[in-house]
Amino acid sequence: MVQFNDLEDLLKRGNLNRGEFIRAAGMLGVSLSAVGAVLNGGADIVEAATCGPAAMRSRLTKKAHFKVGFAQSELTNPWRTAETNSMQSVFQQHKNRFSYSWNNAYSSTNKQVSNVEDFIAQKVDIIVVTPLQQDPLRAATAKALAACIPVFEIDRESSGKAGTDFVTFIGSDFVGQGKKVARWMVANTKGPINYVELYGTTGATPAILRRKGFHDVIDKQSRFHLLAGQDGNFTLAGGKQVMQNFISKYGQKIDMVYSHNDDMAFGALQALKSAGITKKVFIGTIDGQKKMIQDVAAGLVSVCVQSDPRFGPITFQTINNYLAGQKIPQWVVVHDHTYIKQNAASLVNTGF
Repeated sequence: MVQFNDLEDLLKRGNLNRGEFIRAAGMLGVSLSAVGAVLNGGADIVEAATCGPAAMRSRLTKKAHFKVGFAQSELTNPWRTAETNSMQSVFQQHKNRFSYSWNNAYSSTNKQVSNVEDFIAQKVDIIVVTPLQQDPLRAATAKALAACIPVFEIDRESSGKAGTDFVTFIGSDFVGQGKKVARWMVANTKGPINYVELYGTTGATPAILRRKGFHDVIDKQSRFHLLAGQDGNFTLAGGKQVMQNFISKYGQKIDMVYSHNDDMAFGALQALKSAGITKKVFIGTIDGQKKMIQDVAAGLVSVCVQSDPRFGPITFQTINNYLAGQKIPQWVVVHDHTYIKQNAASLVNTGF
């Protein structure tokens, strides 16, 4: 959550101007005297109370047409492409009421911060962002709030607080996803299990929480032993390279692979095949690509927990509810399937 001293630091570094500082401090409920002490007084201090949560929403409800900007983190895998297409498709269907634009951070946190600032400069009405990493987006979020622009975070959540630093987080239960994979492994394997873990991008919310959920369950089972874990950056190439490293070191000792997403799991499958490893290796993954669901049905992959990338409809509905004055929960939960051999064939069409 952004604190008053964070705003002071941003002001001192020149990342916030006086007006932005005043409005952001007002949203935090900071007294005018405290704001004045930092700024050494000034007539513009009265602006501190003009853009609280209620005023921000009220400003928008008076409008008939809205400009929405979506700050995408990257387009490095099919999941991100599906998410981007879903967002664009929904808002294009409602272009009589919404003008929609989006930008790509190309896997750069600095670029994503700059992209959010571009939307602020363009005076969009609403910003939707999928934070590349948890912490660095705080400064950009603070600037959006200072400019009286509501922010909706989807898929990934920043280190701010929903309902204060941004309107809401729309996304899956990442901790629950990791737990589902772990519970399947506990219930469907026997004896000692040596496993490796393919981590998602360092600092990314899904990687952090999927790891936590998995280990909350698996670490209580003494028969599971972690050989090694490494960042595969959520990409097929990254997952394949990491798995090749694991195979070089551990070879036939590997009984199980836990991958934080499907692309890395595909890479692991390729590495296992290339290495000529034919023993049964249990593989658990998260995403729900159609090809992965088919691999589950064929018995090549043990379990896949869905993480649906089609955020367009639920984001559009949440924004509509917000504009209609409805109370928005701090977390709008996206509910996901769990694919196993027994149900995968019948659920292939739920994949992307």
